[in-house]
Amino acid sequence: MRVAVVGGGVVGLACALELLRAGHEVTLLVRNEKEAASRVAGGMLAPFSEGLTDELLEFSVESLGLWREFLETVKELSNRSVFFSKGILRVAKDERELDELKKLRSYYLKRFCSSAELAEGEELGKLYPKLSEKLAGGVFYEEEGNVDTEELTEALFTAFLRLGGELRREGALRVNRDGERVLSVKTHSGKLEADYFVFAAGAWTKELFDVPVFPVKGQIARAELPPDGPPFVVYARDAYLIPREKDLLLGATTERAGFDARPTVKGASALTGNALSVLPALEEAEFYELRVGFRPGTPDGKPVFYFGENFALVSGHYRNGILHAPLTARLVFLLIERREVSPYFQKFSPYRFRRT
Repeated sequence: MRVAVVGGGVVGLACALELLRAGHEVTLLVRNEKEAASRVAGGMLAPFSEGLTDELLEFSVESLGLWREFLETVKELSNRSVFFSKGILRVAKDERELDELKKLRSYYLKRFCSSAELAEGEELGKLYPKLSEKLAGGVFYEEEGNVDTEELTEALFTAFLRLGGELRREGALRVNRDGERVLSVKTHSGKLEADYFVFAAGAWTKELFDVPVFPVKGQIARAELPPDGPPFVVYARDAYLIPREKDLLLGATTERAGFDARPTVKGASALTGNALSVLPALEEAEFYELRVGFRPGTPDGKPVFYFGENFALVSGHYRNGILHAPLTARLVFLLIERREVSPYFQKFSPYRFRRT
């Protein structure tokens, strides 16, 4: 079957790779691969540190369970290394926040995770001495982690091309439909036809479909990795610090500013100030750069899944696109290969917004 995948972020790439491995002919349409939120994302796999609940938590934990196999497959197919760090420390800045973390920890341990180490007050300082003494406590979730999204994206593109996928670097301008059937996609060079279409256009989904997906601007800083800093992600309510092999990411702002791609002084100030309140040792670290990306947001922060006769729409992953990629790709594969419709297509249907 000829399948066209629209979108060059990690979700679109994961779908394309899954379909290539199943023997389909896949064309990947990418307007500008540097625009994808995936390249700027922190890459956290953090359903518990994010404080997720309900069906979004269930979907996220299920996808987290697929991540080890997904990452090993990408490495094997691309023959490229992808940095991964295990565990996330979710910290609280005051006692009220710590109480909330404790409640969530108890909830998660009952059903969703097996390891959540709690440390309060001075105990946190003894276990993690570089952190601010003002922190009230924290929970270390061993099952969470972080992946270098730049290395992951490059590995996915490499694997896609090595498996014979066709890469077209041009934008999708319009979807030509006849009811619930897609006839073609209008591009800058003409039109793209296929037997089946997968739309994973992220923050740009609204340009193609009438669904409530909108861009959420995020600024993230890259700085020098301080010596003897925590070897895992430290996540606070207003900052997260993500160590990688060669640098440290400081994230991230959340701004409703459309597609304004300007890095701002206000953004840099917020990122560095919040990061220093968690890890004071960063004060003398070299500041490298400030980046901007666009998350695909929705009114309730949950994905938007939809399908027709010969197409699937998977978007609106907001802050968790990297985490959700393996399971999203699996659901698309089952839909195309076996006509198996996951319950998540109903749970995350865009029709939920019309009922409210």
